[in-house]
Amino acid sequence: METDVLGIGRDALVPGSLEAVTDAHPRPDFKRRILDAFTDGFKDRPDTTFGTVNADVLAHFVPGFRRIDFVEVILNSSWPE
Repeated sequence: METDVLGIGRDALVPGSLEAVTDAHPRPDFKRRILDAFTDGFKDRPDTTFGTVNADVLAHFVPGFRRIDFVEVILNSSWPE
């Protein structure tokens, strides 16, 4: 995922190999389509995104999405001081 989705390490790949892979597996509108897929996968279960980068996706694409705040979870836990 780091290379194919995020582009991390892409510049270190051998150019001929990179072209061969993208010729065999074209990436038409890949960025929008993968973000749509992530959004569709999490929008109906937003609590599962707590503590992950998936919350970034929902915050960007789902109106009204509110991240669960880790600090608030601790401060509001039922444990006494």
